[in-house]
Amino acid sequence: MKKVISLALVLPLLLVSYSCGPKARSQSDVDTPEYHYKAGMRYIETEEYSSAIKSFQRSVDLDKKFALGWAGLGLATGLNGDLKQGRKFMDKGLDQGKKNPDVRVLAGRLWIAHKGAEKKWLKAARKEFERALKLKKGHEAAIFWLGVAYLQNYDFSLAENEFRKLVERKGEYAGRADEMWALSQKIVRAQPGSTAGKKIALQPKINRADMTVIFIEELKLPEIFERFLPQDTPAFQTPGQMTAQTNAPLPSDVAGTWAEGWIRDAMNLGVVEPDPDGKFYPAENVTRAGYAKAVARILVAATRDPNLETRYFGESPSRFADVSSSHWAYPAMALCAERGIMKADLITGRFDPNGNVGGADALLVVRSIQTSLRVTF
Repeated sequence: MKKVISLALVLPLLLVSYSCGPKARSQSDVDTPEYHYKAGMRYIETEEYSSAIKSFQRSVDLDKKFALGWAGLGLATGLNGDLKQGRKFMDKGLDQGKKNPDVRVLAGRLWIAHKGAEKKWLKAARKEFERALKLKKGHEAAIFWLGVAYLQNYDFSLAENEFRKLVERKGEYAGRADEMWALSQKIVRAQPGSTAGKKIALQPKINRADMTVIFIEELKLPEIFERFLPQDTPAFQTPGQMTAQTNAPLPSDVAGTWAEGWIRDAMNLGVVEPDPDGKFYPAENVTRAGYAKAVARILVAATRDPNLETRYFGESPSRFADVSSSHWAYPAMALCAERGIMKADLITGRFDPNGNVGGADALLVVRSIQTSLRVTF
């Protein structure tokens, strides 16, 4: 009986010991908790979350009480999609380093990642950043991420106040703060009017599904076509619209997706079309050339001038330093540039046809189109 009792007492201790695991041994001078933490943070910046998790895990394997390692592991895990487990790791980090301002900043960043799942995410994030600032006055990372939190909540004036502090300080975060300040001002100029538009405005690059949402919700494309192409007059059709008249079935990779309705409407108007293989690829990033092509189709329909689709093809010399006038989207790029809707770089003269299109830039293009057409809604 005594042996049974002894085993009953010892077994849980063995399980706890096994679950914690033995402390890993350093294999080199750079195999340290601090080194792996810094590596993990670099991976987070490049959105390589799986690699970040491995680095942070190694840091806590080397030191079970390394607060920044646990906090980094929590943030990386949350950003990788597992918010629940991320919070558990973050709680370990806070237990070990509640008075460490850097840990508090990471905790606040994890709450920003919760914005789609937690109603009070902003309050929780702001509390962590404010705690960091109490622990270390003027903590730049806390100020920067507080600005990001306000920006994600569409509180643009509050966000700009935080970014301005860092720009004026000219410290480590001045460059990043300046970029975010410019983004905030750009979104204010773009004036997104729909909830979807506000969300897309914050995206550093939009996909093809986002583009259709912007055209339907922000540009209000159906209303524009109705206004410029009234039904009681002979219908004018762009090549894209004539293609749409064939009533081709919805692409197989669109049916059932979140953007199905918007994509269908944009396709029916002839502004976008599937690729030659019949698929639309809604999650594919929009290039500047692709966006210009869609914008050009809108202008062709609004002006009822089909020659715009080919007018600039083959002109010599090319007006762009990096694009031949024989490029498939050259007429569209040239049209957008001539109308001041999408511009080439003022210094290099490059249009960057394969570059991504940011959400705020996409919305500014929409506003330019509305201004050009003298349309208000």
